[in-house]
Amino acid sequence: MSGIKNLDKSIMEACRLYVDNLIKPLYSLGKLEDMAVRLAGITGQVKPKKLKKAIVVIAGDTAVDRENETGGKLSLGEVKAVAKGLAPISAVARMTETPVYLIDAGLESDTDEIEGVLVKKVIRGTHYGHQAMTVEQAKEAVSLGMSVGKSLALQRVEAVALGNIGERSMLSALGVTAAVMKEELQEQARQNGLSVKMNDIEDLKDDPIGVLAATGSAEIAGLFGLVVQAAREGIAVVFDNAVTGAAVLMAVQVYPEIKEYVFPSVYYEEPLHQIQMKKLGMKSFLHYDFTLAEGLGSAMGLSLLDASLDMLNVMKTFGEGGVDVAEDGPGKNRQREDVR
Repeated sequence: MSGIKNLDKSIMEACRLYVDNLIKPLYSLGKLEDMAVRLAGITGQVKPKKLKKAIVVIAGDTAVDRENETGGKLSLGEVKAVAKGLAPISAVARMTETPVYLIDAGLESDTDEIEGVLVKKVIRGTHYGHQAMTVEQAKEAVSLGMSVGKSLALQRVEAVALGNIGERSMLSALGVTAAVMKEELQEQARQNGLSVKMNDIEDLKDDPIGVLAATGSAEIAGLFGLVVQAAREGIAVVFDNAVTGAAVLMAVQVYPEIKEYVFPSVYYEEPLHQIQMKKLGMKSFLHYDFTLAEGLGSAMGLSLLDASLDMLNVMKTFGEGGVDVAEDGPGKNRQREDVR
């Protein structure tokens, strides 16, 4: 049992009816309408008010064959900027009145002396090119993410944006994505007369921890645990790039019901991000040509959730505004004066 509740369909239908009766052409606000309806199902409220939000950035480096020429200095600089409130995500967080929680799960550098960093280091740089982590380290990272999810629930957080910081994290994201899509990759290779040897990677649903230990990284494992626990706690999850996307993709493959709790945000040109989105059956909402990580895209995605609920709570229905409802077309019979 996953412990993840199905969304309340009756609440969602009541919200859908209310949205359809707002003073506008039917379905004209597109994805904002869909977001509002899904948030109604997650919160169990026909008209959810403004959500209590949080941004969680988990940091960890990936070393190639145990070598890292920069020594983790680049990611350390990013961590310091976020911790001091000087990074782009810091500005977005202030705008949306959202706290940023920054966690070191696997950076190569020491962060003990940096104020504003929660140091929960399970490994000093994931070793891409070998077994990425031990099974125990992977379990510890997943447990870390789950404990963060539980903490957010205790704070009554209703939506969390995912972020990552780390050098070469894309390599780990590639490894996890390949493991998730193992069967598809092998089949596609066979169709092209090729072979892909992935027999040493366990089946994802049978052993997700083993797959993370073999192919993942501390920050992706932590984000995976956070996504799973957030869904169990009824918290909406917003993700952005291929690294946070790898954690979401894996979580959805293990527990398909999690997909109802997950919202994409920014479009990235990265081929890996595109592959993940296709596998998830999702489309990004925001096209800003971002390349920066840190959870910037996810934080921007939170503003869309706010906008969808502003639509619900600020706009008026035809009945409330004394505006005539549709007498023909798709709005006929759906738009009613008694819906208020």
